[in-house]
Amino acid sequence: MKLSIKISIFIILILMFSLSSVTLLSYYQMKDILIAQLKDKLMNIATYASEDYMVKEAFKNGDKIRELNEHIEKIRVETDVDFIVVFNMDSIRLTHPVEINIGRKFEGGDEAKVLKDQEKYISQAQGTLGISLRAFVPIFYEGEQVGAVCVGSTVAKINKEMSKKIQLFIPFIIIGMVLGIYFAFVIALSIKNEILGLEPREITLLLKEKEAILDNVKEGIVTLNENGKLIQYNREAARILGLNGKDMNIKINELSKMSKIAHELENFDTSNDFEVKIRPGITILCKYNILTNDKKKVIGHVINFRDLSEVKKMSEELTGIQKMAWSLRAQNHEFMNKLHTISGLIQLEEYDEAIKYISKTANSGNDITGTITGKIKNLNIAALLLAKYYKAEELRIKFEIDKESNLKELPDLISEDDLGSVIGNLIENSLEAVSVDGTGKVYLKISDTDNVLIIEVKDNGPGISDGIAAKIFERNFSTKTEHHGYGMFIVKNIIENANGIITLSSDKGASWHIEIPMKSGENE
Repeated sequence: MKLSIKISIFIILILMFSLSSVTLLSYYQMKDILIAQLKDKLMNIATYASEDYMVKEAFKNGDKIRELNEHIEKIRVETDVDFIVVFNMDSIRLTHPVEINIGRKFEGGDEAKVLKDQEKYISQAQGTLGISLRAFVPIFYEGEQVGAVCVGSTVAKINKEMSKKIQLFIPFIIIGMVLGIYFAFVIALSIKNEILGLEPREITLLLKEKEAILDNVKEGIVTLNENGKLIQYNREAARILGLNGKDMNIKINELSKMSKIAHELENFDTSNDFEVKIRPGITILCKYNILTNDKKKVIGHVINFRDLSEVKKMSEELTGIQKMAWSLRAQNHEFMNKLHTISGLIQLEEYDEAIKYISKTANSGNDITGTITGKIKNLNIAALLLAKYYKAEELRIKFEIDKESNLKELPDLISEDDLGSVIGNLIENSLEAVSVDGTGKVYLKISDTDNVLIIEVKDNGPGISDGIAAKIFERNFSTKTEHHGYGMFIVKNIIENANGIITLSSDKGASWHIEIPMKSGENE
């Protein structure tokens, strides 16, 4: 059976039960009210009849019994009761709607109390007209009880009256049922549309498929409701962020595990991906999407991300190959230039000059290689510096690496890849800023102590104006049209994530000064 039909039937059954309950309750309440009203009516008529002048005269003069019956019948007809019976102390009827019963003993057995105790009361008993509700009132004449009067209505008449009252409700009950059935189908259809016409089995299957897919993808996926509260995450998200069941239904800006992601989202452009350093050695690449319904109302948010450690491993390998290739190309180009110089000197028969030039070239190569390999213990950083040196040589730029430089170990909060990104971006910017006519100079010094890593990069370029300096760390800002403006933004983020500082001065060129604490607890 389809879901819409099940919902309709369920709603109709609830409606029928509700209407039946209300109708039944109303019936009994109405019956109680009618009986209470009838009792008051019967007692009032009986009281009136007991004090009637002709009733008392009949007890005084027995010849007026017939006239009494006619008089009482008029009262009965006017008051719309089934019977008014006047009887004496021997329970002999003096009046009755059926004349043949006049002179016969009163039936029911409930009249003794009024004759014996002289009390007014209401009772229910079987009489000649059937089961009836009747009121008894004693009759007094000159201070002495001479009889009693009984006024009653049959139960059948009461039930008939109830039926008339209930019939008034039938049209409203029918209207209620029709409207209920109509709205049941409307609600069922609406629910069906909200769940895209899917049946429960289909929904269950989709949920199981979704859970299986989410738990097996290599990306972390986090789902938030419209208020930014965590409502779902997959296995990879739990592994990367350390999420557990206690984190559910909590806003991500209140979760320390996701506070850095929440901070990035505050000023985030959904058209771009963004990187977040979760903790030392763990950086994720995030993609953020807003979920809306067909009315463009926000109903949730989805953040998917992946651990860049695997990507970075491949990137490092590729970067190393690229650095080696560039270095070899630059060395080859420079080597050919030097060979041409040596060849020219020999052809000019300047043998001494050729020997001096060869010696100078050999010493220069040995000096830079020795400085880098001897002082810079991280192989990736050393390879980067060597590649940049040969690139500078090819561009006819003097790249000086301070002989006092040293790098024995990396700070706790920065990886070799991130440090390479910082140094590479700064050197590249300087190489692009200086002249390539042989006068351009770039200076680098790296020094680590027990407490801090210091990096200095200087050049003799035109410097950086105050207007550009104020914007240089902003996302998407670049003075070069072919670049996207992420270089210095990334540099600043890497340094700040490592609790470091970067400063820029522009006096006879650009000068960058960076300090990064060696231990994670410093400068916090």
